[in-house]
Amino acid sequence: MTKEIAIASGKGGTGKTFIASNLSFFLHDQGMKVVAVDADVEAPDLVLALGGIKKVIESSSFYGSQLPKVDYNKCIKCWRCIEACKFNALLKGENGPIVLHELCEGLGTCAIVCPVKAISFEEVKTGDLIIALSKEDIPVVMGELELGGENSGRLVYELRKRARTMQCDFIDIDSAPGIGCPVISSIVGVDVLIIVIEPTPQSLKGAFRLLEVAKSLDVRTYAILNKYDINPSFAREIEKSIDVDILGRIAYNDSVIEAYTSMVPLLKFKPESEIAWELRKIFKVILEEII
Repeated sequence: MTKEIAIASGKGGTGKTFIASNLSFFLHDQGMKVVAVDADVEAPDLVLALGGIKKVIESSSFYGSQLPKVDYNKCIKCWRCIEACKFNALLKGENGPIVLHELCEGLGTCAIVCPVKAISFEEVKTGDLIIALSKEDIPVVMGELELGGENSGRLVYELRKRARTMQCDFIDIDSAPGIGCPVISSIVGVDVLIIVIEPTPQSLKGAFRLLEVAKSLDVRTYAILNKYDINPSFAREIEKSIDVDILGRIAYNDSVIEAYTSMVPLLKFKPESEIAWELRKIFKVILEEII
């Protein structure tokens, strides 16, 4: 049975993609069939951390948004649609309501309240769904949201849905930062959530918020303390205050940056380094004791 692991963080820059890419590489290196999912559809970079694209397996457009369309021949300018819209996405115009697409959430209230059925909805492109084989021979399912596009959570749902159709032992999900819709879509229903925390107040605050979301979704959660030695005293405070088991502590190391800029997982770039040994220790705990 396929197991799903999500790697998330309450803020960007904590090392989430670093952990996710090396976890995928570790599982693959152990002979497991793993599919990596890049759920940060606004700035996907997981495939870069896995060596870049070797070949594109599949690419398709995803239509998951709807926007209103007004038939001005039917419109009687009663303005009920404007009164009903809670997002202020409609303005009075000479011929009838004008739709501000950048504010519209596509809920359809305007069409429901229109007495003459002058408002209909049409599907618009949300983004692209891409399956690529990385140069480390790990398949990566990723999405690219349309510029200024909405419904990133729906696109992430589709990425996970597509990954589940691929025969594998593990699905490794690199979530978007924060706690927004794409993050919720990334972690709901996973077997294990791992929160990556760095020793800064912003990261800890974000981790607490993410933990609240995880508890509400009843997701089993653990943490990794990354770059702990940049602020050892605050790292100790995190260990005392965070209400989940910490799987390991990873020191700051320039080789991480070198590996990332070389587009090579650290476990391959410097396999005998101290940080590589710590990563393997953490990943073995995940593989042997948690999953």
